[in-house]
Amino acid sequence: LNAAVAILGNTDLLTWPEKIRLGLGLIPAYLFGQNYVEQQEGVTVQEWMRARGVPDRVTDEVFVAMSKALNFIDPDTLSMQCVLIALNRFLQETDGSKIAFLDGSPTERLCEPLREYIESRGGMIRTNAPVKRILVNPNDDNTVAGLLLKGGEVVSADSYVSAMPVDAFKKL
Repeated sequence: LNAAVAILGNTDLLTWPEKIRLGLGLIPAYLFGQNYVEQQEGVTVQEWMRARGVPDRVTDEVFVAMSKALNFIDPDTLSMQCVLIALNRFLQETDGSKIAFLDGSPTERLCEPLREYIESRGGMIRTNAPVKRILVNPNDDNTVAGLLLKGGEVVSADSYVSAMPVDAFKKL
């Protein structure tokens, strides 16, 4: 029920007709669980949404982010089965059905606290440092030896975190 409350309570992402169409479309997933999920094999997110009368705007503005988070591909390619598997997984967790939206800009509510946390523990944040190539250790263990920046500098560290868009990151 927490998911329904979060979706219905959000006034920024979905209109009431969009909320109703999306909610009605998800009822079989709640009622029939894994059997319904398995029946969605081969149906893309975009096809699933259109079949339920959910406007393309919702797919474009809301589900593109979810699709990329789940499998790094767009909703016209991603199987709805993947989305429903994730949904069912969250619903099986004790607090999994709780959905939240940031109460401010992502920069101030997500990025800044992460930056403060990392720097308070001795980490370094580099911005405006485009990565040209990820350098892999030569012993074939697929670990990162460093990052070659576009300016020619090589950065080495114990751990790396990138805010690069996934589509661009995959091209490195």
